[in-house]
Amino acid sequence: MARALAIEPKVLLLDEPFGALDAKVRQGLRRWLRRLHDTVHITSLLVTHDQEEALEVADRVVVMNQARIEQTGTPEEVFHHPASEFVMDFMGSVNLFHGRIESGKAVFGPLVLDHSASGAVEGQTARLFVRPYDLHIDRLHTGKPSLRARVLRIQAAGPQVRVELQAETGEAVVVEMPHAQFRESGIAAGDEVFVGLRDARVFTEDWSI
Repeated sequence: MARALAIEPKVLLLDEPFGALDAKVRQGLRRWLRRLHDTVHITSLLVTHDQEEALEVADRVVVMNQARIEQTGTPEEVFHHPASEFVMDFMGSVNLFHGRIESGKAVFGPLVLDHSASGAVEGQTARLFVRPYDLHIDRLHTGKPSLRARVLRIQAAGPQVRVELQAETGEAVVVEMPHAQFRESGIAAGDEVFVGLRDARVFTEDWSI
């Protein structure tokens, strides 16, 4: 890095610079690189397969798939407003449900979402992508659209509690929640629960909402 900066380049190319390092060291070097960039003000291009690394370091992110640009934008735009299924799936963990368009609705078993403004064709295949933290678990049915599921495994080690479930539709589902919320829920492996949505993205062949 010192040799590269010594010649005062106009552009600095960093190709997987932290690839061979362990996670703890990578985190420290990411923060160091961000501070360095703000100090020297050199345009830098960071090539990485680590989504967290890109979101933390970059001012703008370019997501590529098989040499084709899928989306460009700020880290917030790319993560919260993905332009395609690939970007949604690539930028973090997701749950995937398969369904279809019926009477202007995207139907995924008991989950029904409005899709009337998208122009999707009746009967067209639809796919529902949901981040684990955009799902919530209820012990009893609340009357709102939800999936009945069985708790398979609970992983409480880490900043969030990870709950793995088997939905009545057959899909594997992962829900993440804060520890305080998990303790209040009282759920345990083997429980029958209901999984509802806070936020989600629906994609068809040519449209998304």
